[in-house]
Amino acid sequence: MSRVTELAKQYGIDAARRQAEELRTACPVARVNKEFSPEKIAVLASGDPEHFLRSSAIWECLACGLCEELSAGAVDMSRFVREARILAAEAGSLGSETHGGLLMAAQRLDSTCAFGPKRAAWISDSLQVSRSKGEYLYWAGGAPFFAAALPDLQPTAVESARSALRLLNHLGIRPVVLDSERFSGHDLLWTGNVEAFRRLAERNLEAIRESGARKLIVSSPEDYYTLAVSYRETFGGLGFEVCHISELLAENLSRLRFKEWKAVITYHDPCRLGRGMLVYDPPRELLRAIPGVRLVEMEHARERSLCCGTSCWTGCNRYSKLMQLGRLREAAATGAATLVTSCWECALHFRCAMRSSAWRQVRVQVADLVALAGELLQE
Repeated sequence: MSRVTELAKQYGIDAARRQAEELRTACPVARVNKEFSPEKIAVLASGDPEHFLRSSAIWECLACGLCEELSAGAVDMSRFVREARILAAEAGSLGSETHGGLLMAAQRLDSTCAFGPKRAAWISDSLQVSRSKGEYLYWAGGAPFFAAALPDLQPTAVESARSALRLLNHLGIRPVVLDSERFSGHDLLWTGNVEAFRRLAERNLEAIRESGARKLIVSSPEDYYTLAVSYRETFGGLGFEVCHISELLAENLSRLRFKEWKAVITYHDPCRLGRGMLVYDPPRELLRAIPGVRLVEMEHARERSLCCGTSCWTGCNRYSKLMQLGRLREAAATGAATLVTSCWECALHFRCAMRSSAWRQVRVQVADLVALAGELLQE
């Protein structure tokens, strides 16, 4: 029995053939690419495992977790695809990297000792942080790099990270922010580069433990999933708790006051935060706490939310753009003027799609959840 066959059995991939119609109809990729379906992955994996590892199917899949949700856990397509990508990478078959490979190259370089940028240089003097030890640690992730590498897409990651610190300071929290922080390794792991992922994770864990932090507060959903789930799966007990910034803020809404903002908005659930970590209510509770806001839901929301169309900075193509524009149109159909998301990368992908001529047909803006909360915070 081949390793692919073993993995397919372990993750219930054959069940994708029994639920073929339901999964194909719901799959965000299959909705725009008629040549792709979850069933196709199941057929390829069982029919010719070696050919499957060389096929584009494992890179076309977004590993968004929707198959698992729709099958009540019977089909764990995202985990299967992740493990298949590891095997494919070992065999020299890789996905096509976006933005000239810049974002993935930076993460590979970050896994070595040669790359040591000042990751906390984005913190303004008005924000209170600790540079050494403390109970809380704020994880900025790739925020500084996105701002430097993709300025044309107007990334809000740094603004979001600064807002997170401002909100934490308002709650009396002065978190540790590490100069030695590196990428979490999410994209490396999900594109099959396990060795580089482990190097990053080991260095990050060492720095976190040296800080003495008992609670990590994370803004990026992908970093949240990686730190809370992938690190534990790889290394065992962590010795600290991980939470998303929206969870902490929702728990402390009685201590937060916001300025009025009269707006109709909708919320996009990121795959890793929603289906990955089951965080659906805290972002919505935070938005509803803003006076004047009316939150309306898209057709596909919460557990059935559609992916933003690109996974791990690989495989961005015309189908990705169709998925992104479809999601923007779905947001506009609610009557909302603003689409709010808590994922920096989702926001970047949506803004990238806005540069196409099709954007003229859509009247909706994209905003970051925490940046918005920080801007409206009433001291």
